[in-house]
Amino acid sequence: MGKATGTLLCANLTVATHLLGTSQQPHLEGVILALEDVSEAPYRLDRMLTQWRMLGILDKLKGIALGRFSRCEAPPDIPSQTVEEVLRDRLMTLGIPIVADLPFGHEGVNGALPLGITVELDGEEGTLKIISPKFPTF
Repeated sequence: MGKATGTLLCANLTVATHLLGTSQQPHLEGVILALEDVSEAPYRLDRMLTQWRMLGILDKLKGIALGRFSRCEAPPDIPSQTVEEVLRDRLMTLGIPIVADLPFGHEGVNGALPLGITVELDGEEGTLKIISPKFPTF
């Protein structure tokens, strides 16, 4: 849904969830958040994203870029939503651009995601594009 421009912040969902409410939680207002994870069952992803929603943090984002969620399937003998169903259920009603299946995560070939640069997330085209040609100075 639409386009958004903002500062790129990349995170593993599990690690970032552990930082919520601490002095190490990054500033999230107006960012494009790139998320990925590995070896988390769908119910755990659901629990983490529910926590983000309940804290109102997802409402502050300009967009969400989703990478790979590797080895995040439920055991075959346990009825469960798929990762895709959990992500759709927890994120699609936010009213911000969301792009999935981008090439980053724990496994496989990764695209470079320079932290802190300005990017454009296009929910219609399914792209994440670098806008600022230079890295920010801190």
